[in-house]
This record gives sequence, C-alpha cells and structure tokens, in this order.
Amino acid sequence: MQLPRFLWVPFPLGRPFGAPHEPEFQRRVLRSALALLTRDRGPVLEDFPDDAPVAKEEVGDEGWSCPVSFAPVDDGRSTLVRAALDEVDRLQPWIEQREAAGQGGFGPVGSIAVRDVVEAFGAIVEGEATEVIGDGVPLQEWVRLGCDDLHAFAIEASKAQPGHASPAQREDWFWKQTALARLVGETASALVDHESLLVQALARRAMVPRVHMAELMPTVDPVI
Repeated sequence: MQLPRFLWVPFPLGRPFGAPHEPEFQRRVLRSALALLTRDRGPVLEDFPDDAPVAKEEVGDEGWSCPVSFAPVDDGRSTLVRAALDEVDRLQPWIEQREAAGQGGFGPVGSIAVRDVVEAFGAIVEGEATEVIGDGVPLQEWVRLGCDDLHAFAIEASKAQPGHASPAQREDWFWKQTALARLVGETASALVDHESLLVQALARRAMVPRVHMAELMPTVDPVI
C-alpha cells in the first residue's frame, strides 16, 4: 500500500491497541504511532516491541487446554487435505456446543461450506487453480474469504474448549498446531507465482501472518 508511516502491532485483529481496560498500555501504542510523525522522511515501518497484556476478563484460575489432539501430518498433499478434513470433523462438535449454549456460532463469510473450502484449497495446491470459483467470484476474493472461514471456524471452536486462553494463545494454537493452517500455507505457496498480480499479492502478504511465514511458507522469500 506504500503507506508513509506504519506501526505494526502484534495484536489480534480488532484490537489495534492491544487489550481492553489497559489504558497505560493503550497510550504507549498510541504514542508510538504518533511518534512516527516526527520523522523527516519516509516511508517508515516500525514494529511495536511488546505483546499485549492478557485482558482481565480472559484471566481465569484454570489454564486453557485443547482436548482435540491432532496426529502428525505427512508431507503428502493429499494426506494434508485428509488431516484438515479430519480436524473440521473434530472441531464441529465444539461449534455446535457454543451454538446450543447461545454463546455464539459460526456462519461462513463466503458462500461455501468449510469442508468444501478445504477441498478447493487442496485442488489449488495440486495446481488446479482457476480464475473464478463459483458464482463468478474472482479467485483472489474467494481465497481470501476461504482463509477467513477456516481461521474463524477453528478459533470459534476453540472458545468452547475447557479453561481460559488469550486471543494470542488461540492464534498460536491455530497457526502452529493445526493442519488447517498448514493447508493455508501450502495454498499460499502455490499461488505466489500465479499469473494474476492480485492473487500473488494476496498469497505473499495476506494469507499467512508475517510471523508465521517462515514456518508455513518455507519455500517463499519473505516480503518486507
């Protein structure tokens, strides 16, 4: 986007100042952003150095545990797709539990079910990407929505699991421990050389968080 000044913060989406009810920490973030205005030339890209404190309402006496254990995944692409589909099946009861308790629920951002997103991403990894997938939606837009759906599905399911976890812990669990995240990384890697510049930009910059690119997209040169 070629922004003249940009402060990158390692906080969950929707929390640009870190955590609620932490005014001093929020002021630090704001002052760090405003300090970029003192620079006499740009562009300026800086990282905020600290993680957010755990929000007060997220602190409990019981540590968070994820009772859904995922077996190691072989390198074969078809094996990864099968593992991702198995994860969807294992996480679905937690989604249903939250819906039954009236605590939330999951509705796809896009128009395709989560299992179908997994199958389609597997096809992309196998080199079967097309310019348009269903209902005339451009590939880059459909893939973006698919990534949002896989991430939101897993995070929503994790909220029903025993114990207490911060948003950062849930993000780490998703990006470091699930086959769904590995499938997103494989899909992004398969699209970085796509003929569409829009698809390339999505794959290199938006599908996998920068802090997880080295692990999930090891064959792709990082974009600064």
